[in-house]
Amino acid sequence: MGSRRLVSTTVGAVLVLVVVGALIDPVGYFALLGMPGRVVPAARWQIVPLVVYVPLLLGGTAWVVAAFGHLGRRARFATVWAGFVLTAVVAKAAMSTAATAPGPNVADLLWATSFTVPKAALYALVPAAVTLLARPGDRGDGEPARRSHWPVAAVSVSVLAVTGPWVASHWARDLPDGLPSASPQGGAAGLLAGLVVVSLALARTQRTFARRSRTAAGAFLGGWLAALWAGIVLGAVQVAGLLILDGPGAPLQTPAALWIRFGEGASLGVAFGWLPALLTLPATRRAFGRAAPRASTATALSIAVVVVATAGAVALAGPEPAPSARKPVAAQGTELSPLRAVRGERPRIVDGEDRQVLLRGVNVNQLVDFYVPRPGVPATLPLGEDDFAQMAALGLNVVRLGVSWSRIEPRPGRYDEGYLRQIDQAVAWAKRHGLYTVIDMHQDGWSNEPTPAGSSCPFGTSRMDGYDGAPAWATKADGAPRCQFTGRDISPAGNRAFTNFYYDRDGVQGRLVKVWGMLAGRFGGDPAVAGFDPLNEPGFGEQAPLTSTLLLGRFHDRVLRAIRAAESRPHLLFVEPSIFWSGTGFDAIPRGSFRSDPDVVFAPHLYAESITMDASLGLPVMTSVEHGFALARRAAGDMPVWSGEWGFWGDAGSVAGRLRRYARQEDDGRIGGAFWVWKQACGDPQNGIEPTGNGLNNLDCATGRFLPPDAVAVQEISRAYPRAAPGVLTSLRSLPGGRPGAKPTGPQKFTLTGRTAGGGCELDVWVPGEDRPAPAVTGIEKIEATKAEGGWRVTGCARGSYRLTIG
Repeated sequence: MGSRRLVSTTVGAVLVLVVVGALIDPVGYFALLGMPGRVVPAARWQIVPLVVYVPLLLGGTAWVVAAFGHLGRRARFATVWAGFVLTAVVAKAAMSTAATAPGPNVADLLWATSFTVPKAALYALVPAAVTLLARPGDRGDGEPARRSHWPVAAVSVSVLAVTGPWVASHWARDLPDGLPSASPQGGAAGLLAGLVVVSLALARTQRTFARRSRTAAGAFLGGWLAALWAGIVLGAVQVAGLLILDGPGAPLQTPAALWIRFGEGASLGVAFGWLPALLTLPATRRAFGRAAPRASTATALSIAVVVVATAGAVALAGPEPAPSARKPVAAQGTELSPLRAVRGERPRIVDGEDRQVLLRGVNVNQLVDFYVPRPGVPATLPLGEDDFAQMAALGLNVVRLGVSWSRIEPRPGRYDEGYLRQIDQAVAWAKRHGLYTVIDMHQDGWSNEPTPAGSSCPFGTSRMDGYDGAPAWATKADGAPRCQFTGRDISPAGNRAFTNFYYDRDGVQGRLVKVWGMLAGRFGGDPAVAGFDPLNEPGFGEQAPLTSTLLLGRFHDRVLRAIRAAESRPHLLFVEPSIFWSGTGFDAIPRGSFRSDPDVVFAPHLYAESITMDASLGLPVMTSVEHGFALARRAAGDMPVWSGEWGFWGDAGSVAGRLRRYARQEDDGRIGGAFWVWKQACGDPQNGIEPTGNGLNNLDCATGRFLPPDAVAVQEISRAYPRAAPGVLTSLRSLPGGRPGAKPTGPQKFTLTGRTAGGGCELDVWVPGEDRPAPAVTGIEKIEATKAEGGWRVTGCARGSYRLTIG
């Protein structure tokens, strides 16, 4: 097979891959490019993949094969494989830039291509294999002078180091300090180690690709490929470091780390690889003589100019501004003190007296507008004041109250005042019983629309119930099938609706932003409202992670501006990552200016070893409970962490062990969370057809009567904890007393330590059970134990370093 025929055959194979992948996997979850719904594009983001991504992917593949088709089979296979990965990443970055213009965050867009790498690496095997059909070539060892490799690597890595705060800081944000990284956020030692790794790998891989190049264009491409491989080597070193620090963990934990780190490393190499590629041109001229084709040189230089301009845009974007702390606001005429966040080395939530507050409670779904899968069987249960009284009797101090956009705004711009009064009443009841409220804009599967009757589902998907979320008028699915793959969160219709939402088609996103402005005006002066959760488990759309990072972050930016403009005092903003994070335990987190607000809390759903994607697919555990917490802390950076949802279901013995491990991690991190869920109706679509409603308070579906509460979960949820502690909590350990599943009693062992240097001195500790606790204290005066419903409130005045022990 001649060189031209080899190029056309390989490009044709790639085109077939793209088309067949889109047909088989219209969601684009595994395919290179998804195309759900109507074929005729209706928006720019739908047109861009066809006019930018596909041409660049095909043209880049042709360039790679033409430049390296002369190699021997083994070298040709490996080089074309790497070249296809490079091409796919560059095409994805260009597509993302075009789709999000004007004002794209170029560094984030380049980083977002990380998640293209694993797919591209798999699909690259096809064009690489096709090139094996050609006759064996020669090695083409026209190597430039060896001395040129080290200077090129040194200059390239020096530029990477200098631009690190603007460029490389977008990579490896969730790595522990000290691990090799090109990002300055890993500390000086980690940055130095990372640059050394990249230098050594770049010099070595440049030497390899220099031997394989015959033209200036090929040498330019080879220099870029060398940087890609250097980034992958850095990712491998990071995985090795994680294995040393974290251990192997769950069965699929290491493969997941490889997936993330190799992808990030490759995209980092692509992001700075234009520089070593450009620097190889002088060496190429010396190696191949002045007769090197001018057209090839001009092509390489043109590409370099484009990339230099892109790098300039990245530099102009600058690093994210550091958040400025807000001064505490004292409570005025209410038992509940206003809350704020403290960012930094010890991120935490504090009240108006500067006491650290642990928000521990439950989710309430009784105001959510669920689809009713079984006529005559209610999807929700009535919500009354007794619910909040029972929560308070468990020692809880927060409720995450799910509300539905479909009920708030049934028609564009028309708010349902009756439903809003129900929210008012719930907040008032919670406040009366000493519970803060987090208002959560709840959604599952985008909306409460099911698969239409009589419709069929594409291969690999199945019919689905409706769930909850957006009103029908805000659902822009473009005719995509309302079917599910493995679960409600992977659906062509849902993904299309989320993508249109992220791109604000027809102003749909703007409508929800206005809803948040209205709610902030309604509750913005109430300190009993801890804060707002803009969107429960946001879908990842059709262009993840672009949609689930940059565009989701832009939505958070808009919501934050609307809330801050409407409220009379700042409230906490509980920011969630995409559902993919909750479903796998890892993923990108939203990026945007909202991260610079001082009162932002990272609020993932820590469902590791529970209802994550590995469990739904019947796979081994991907992320352990312990590693899930570690990932959350790393992803949060200097933001406080709060687990917006968590829970375990199944065999009582297995559940008890996981609950206890979860509780230990919560205490070790001195964070709070909200258990899912307080009550669940038998007609809730999330319940399926079960004999009981699966909540903390179980309901017998046959009789309609409540069963005894889930004693195993109650024992852990109601365990002793500090509701508020002066200064900073430095350690916490709470072991429930009594046998597993028994009625809550005093703790088997409870210990907390803290440190304060001013502010309020009142310590407030919840202790369950009927027996009066007898605490042993150091640095705490005026200790009192006051009987409360379900337990005791232990209070005292703590100064300096203090300690309290019970049991």
